[in-house]
Amino acid sequence: MFRTIKRYFRKGEFDCDDVADHSSDYIDNDLKEDKRSAFLAHLSNCGPCQAFVGTLSSTIGALGRLPGVNVPSALKQSLLDRMHRGN
Repeated sequence: MFRTIKRYFRKGEFDCDDVADHSSDYIDNDLKEDKRSAFLAHLSNCGPCQAFVGTLSSTIGALGRLPGVNVPSALKQSLLDRMHRGN
């Protein structure tokens, strides 16, 4: 709730928390133009956020180049069952 109030008074400007929250959408080109502009405005003046977004983008790219793994269906089902029991 505090973040929503803080964002209201910033008039659409992004801070480091906003950049962290929206970085995946930015990398995937899924930000609407107004948010993209605010994202880029913050990024242009914030070295730590530039480093974060750059590292995230590189990591996503590297993970995308990994070969796929075929998991045995029994193992997959066992993991899903354990996850459901844990919730």
